[in-house]
Amino acid sequence: MAKLQVLTYGFGFTSDQGGFGWSTISLLRVGDRNILIDTGPASRRALLVNAIKDHGMEMGDIDTVVLTHLHWDHCQNTDLFSNARILVNPTELDYARNPARGDTSAAWYVADMMAKMKAEPISEGDEVAEGVSVIETPGHTIGHLAVLLEVDGEKVLVAGDALPDGGSVRRGLPFNVFWDVNDASDSVEKMLETSSVFYPGHDRPFKLEGDKINYLEGPTQIEIVGNVEGGGVTALNYKVHAIREPNISIVQKD
Repeated sequence: MAKLQVLTYGFGFTSDQGGFGWSTISLLRVGDRNILIDTGPASRRALLVNAIKDHGMEMGDIDTVVLTHLHWDHCQNTDLFSNARILVNPTELDYARNPARGDTSAAWYVADMMAKMKAEPISEGDEVAEGVSVIETPGHTIGHLAVLLEVDGEKVLVAGDALPDGGSVRRGLPFNVFWDVNDASDSVEKMLETSSVFYPGHDRPFKLEGDKINYLEGPTQIEIVGNVEGGGVTALNYKVHAIREPNISIVQKD
């Protein structure tokens, strides 16, 4: 039976000093398999390492890494898992090496790094483990993937940034589109037809019951601690889901 746990929770807010880029990283255990879905940004590297250790594991115990896409906030820590199979859509890998103008999120350096790792192609319908498969959800990026599994008899989708937050359900779009708006809209519709339980890329896991979004777990506040000696901000509490609706950002493909 599959067991899905969040190692780091994603948040979907920005500041006047730039984006935080804190994405969800999930640990999936199926039998003796330990599968990581996304690896997050370098800024959360220590948090990821500690979370894995808190589960009684070491980096070498992760046998498979599935990358939903190759934006920096979802893949910068992939090098921690040098012994694992790295599964990525080949279309995404090719694009990341030569991204569209304006797509500053594409991690071309991670794509190059994977040439030295056990990178393997994966696409629509391919099985990651028994009862775990991927579906293609392009739009946010050209080769975005989501991971579909069953937990306690319910279909669960680890959606990445194709469905980054609960607001994507109402909008019918993720809040950032780097490839194609129509593809992104179609992917949201596809995901909503596939599952009712979602682990989004930048929000807490939730279950969709009719038009109502019921959050399942995760923090409702974070603490930001400043370290400016002699003054400045020392601590602020932000209600994660009391933020304003983000504007949809579109980066047109070439």
